[in-house]
Amino acid sequence: MRICGVIASLGAGGAERVMVELCAAWHARGDAVSLLTLDDGRSDFYAAPAGVRRVALDLASASASAAAALRANIRRVRTLRRALRTERPDVIVSFTDRTNVLVLMAARGLGIPVVVSERIDPRRHAIGRAWHLLRRLLYPSAAALVVQTEAVRAWAEAVLPAHRVAVIPNPLRRASVALSPAGTRPSQITGMGRLVAQKGFDVAIDAFGFIATAFPDWQLRIFGEGPDRALLQARIDAGGLGGRITLSGRTSTVDAELAASSVFLLPSRYEGFPNALLEAMAHGCACVATTCDSGPADLITDGVSGRLVPVDDAAALAAALTSLLRDASARSRMGAEAIATTERFAPATVLQAWDRVFASVVTSVVTSVGSPARRAA
Repeated sequence: MRICGVIASLGAGGAERVMVELCAAWHARGDAVSLLTLDDGRSDFYAAPAGVRRVALDLASASASAAAALRANIRRVRTLRRALRTERPDVIVSFTDRTNVLVLMAARGLGIPVVVSERIDPRRHAIGRAWHLLRRLLYPSAAALVVQTEAVRAWAEAVLPAHRVAVIPNPLRRASVALSPAGTRPSQITGMGRLVAQKGFDVAIDAFGFIATAFPDWQLRIFGEGPDRALLQARIDAGGLGGRITLSGRTSTVDAELAASSVFLLPSRYEGFPNALLEAMAHGCACVATTCDSGPADLITDGVSGRLVPVDDAAALAAALTSLLRDASARSRMGAEAIATTERFAPATVLQAWDRVFASVVTSVVTSVGSPARRAA
């Protein structure tokens, strides 16, 4: 099969990582895979997999006005359409909301099934009124819509018929380092994610401030970058926590950092599918996450494989941390349960779910219009 993936960039994000991993897996089993990005490729955090044809379209420039944005998006659609004609895929897989809209526009009339995927909770993540309206208008033309959690399925089934909606979680990247029980690890709490309001790191800072005096040996390290770095650093400084909480930036040694962490925090206000939490569980960390609308509750059974606390509740987060920091055996027990929980996210299982979607949409198009590749010629 010829598969074409489309995403805005290969920057440091969960959607980008999953797109790269899926393309690598499809290529490894013998599919012809191309990967289109809207940017120019110069800011890649993830490398395109060997053997996958990477095409950087250089369409990601900012626009100074609404008129300029309209012209830029017309150019994006035209360029995308030419690229799709060149690639001649059997199926297109597009990630993230605005990119999905552009791809659906570009692929109209080509006879190529487009599978679009939302990579964050669309009920909470605003994309602008114009993009929202375009999404509602164009998503019904998608061959299938993939979401990441059951919580988002109802939203998706209000956009497309239920038989064209699939829930597919992210594949798990297995730990590549030796793991020790969480209760025997260094006194480190770790958070990972973009430094934006969505991720709730302000609440994590406040929660750690509540317990810092009681646990003088413990540190909190937050990995990631984003526009809220200065605000978060100011919050750390205002609480006198500069020697205890570190904003550590991006890391290319995720496995090592998680393997050295006793506790992992995910204080998000909303999620799509939390890759960082899944990886932390696979590394045997004792995890504390919020009961936000989508994501953590799909992974954690409260009190068994981790702890769940209400959104925006620093006191509840501090209480959950206190119980874990006081009890090394509980950390080890929850870490072991977390590892067992992640077995259902094995890459082979996730690929089978994508294959079921492909079989459905490609069979449908071939039956109705003939070969997608020939139709796109």
